[in-house]
Order: sequence, then structure tokens, then C-alpha cells
Amino acid sequence: MTEPLTPVVLWRPHCPFCRILFSGIERHGLAVETRNIWEDDEARALLNQRIGSETVPSVLVGGEILVNPSITELIATLNAAKN
Repeated sequence: MTEPLTPVVLWRPHCPFCRILFSGIERHGLAVETRNIWEDDEARALLNQRIGSETVPSVLVGGEILVNPSITELIATLNAAKN
């Protein structure tokens, strides 16, 4: 049996794009882990290493990173990762 895949949302306070994504996550009842890049140096370093910037929201899904995804893109990526 496969373990459920929990996306990790890298975000920061006062980010309007983060609020939009979190609204969609809540609307669809998705379980996510959150990491505030202003408080989590490891999360901030990961973003800089992987995408060369601190663009949020970014979402880790398995080994993939989605930069400023729509809720539709996030759900499609989660569905593809399950198969």
C-alpha cells in the first residue's frame, strides 16, 4: 500500500498568491504541510537552491516543485503522483 502524498507549501505572510492557493486548498479539503520561508531557513535555502529565488507559493510534491501553482495544477500533479 502506498503512503499518502502530502504536499509541502512554502509560503510567507502577506503574500496574496499564497492566500489564493490556501483558499483553494481549504475549498478542496487537501491535507498539506506548510513552511513559512521567513521563519524556516532550511525552506528558504531549498527554494534558492531549486529555483534560484524565493518565489512563493511553491509546493513540493514528491521530488517535483511547483512554482506559484493554481489549485487545479496542484490537484493534477497530486493525481499524477498517485498513479
